[in-house]
Amino acid sequence: MDKQAVIVATDSGANLPQALIRKYNIEVIPLWVHIGNRAYRDGIDLQPMEFFQRLREKAHQVRTSQPSLGEFLQFYQRLKEKAEAVVSVHLTGRYSGVVSVAKAAAAEMAPFPIEVIDTGTISMAEGFVALAAARLAAAGASFSEVVTRARDLVARIDLIAMVDSLEYAVRGGRLSWATRLLDNLLRVKPMVRVRGNDVGIIGQARTRAKAARRLLAEVAQRVGGAPLHIAVLYSGRLEEARRLQEEILNHFHCVEAHLLPVAPALGVHAGPDALGLAFYAGE
Repeated sequence: MDKQAVIVATDSGANLPQALIRKYNIEVIPLWVHIGNRAYRDGIDLQPMEFFQRLREKAHQVRTSQPSLGEFLQFYQRLKEKAEAVVSVHLTGRYSGVVSVAKAAAAEMAPFPIEVIDTGTISMAEGFVALAAARLAAAGASFSEVVTRARDLVARIDLIAMVDSLEYAVRGGRLSWATRLLDNLLRVKPMVRVRGNDVGIIGQARTRAKAARRLLAEVAQRVGGAPLHIAVLYSGRLEEARRLQEEILNHFHCVEAHLLPVAPALGVHAGPDALGLAFYAGE
């Protein structure tokens, strides 16, 4: 059996729809979600809606971890049997150990070519980078062309979200510096942005409806009338997310507009009832 020239890999934090994973032959290594004394493979042993119910009940017992070096080596060894090279696209290296473990595994696999991409972001913002790379690889592009495409998109991708509470991000250490803001934000809906290996608060809204309008305004400001790739991400209120998706389809020139539940490994930090948009402009 002939090998692929380039295969694209990512982690389950990319939040990619299964249909696209299959279509573009994207390989996914699962993150780990720990609830009490039990460990679950993200997206395999634990699905989003089941997870968020558990998170409401046992938030203080939930944590995440990255795959081990051994798991990454096994993952890459399997890919070596399928492809001539691997472009491995992963979530923010600043807030997760995935990138550092992936790079260590890639170094041990040398001289087999593996390029590890730190997207500096999470969820479908990461997923869009992997997807764009996989689409190019499927079209027959070279290893260097796929790497260039991925790195180009890292500089353009964006993720903004409304979280119901900063409690989960602070508890998970992703916004520990924001603890001092909690007293001021407890009665509002914090708005956050994840980009360039940074998580920042970009504002707040008094109601969820106002937060949704702010999300749309942020996209319009950043994209204008350009073609739009976007994903609506939710961790609870599906109908609210559907309404937001309809608004987006009505107001923007969408190349694609996905509606996706937040992956459990990310939901640990986003918490229940978050609503977000991952997007970039361009064909």
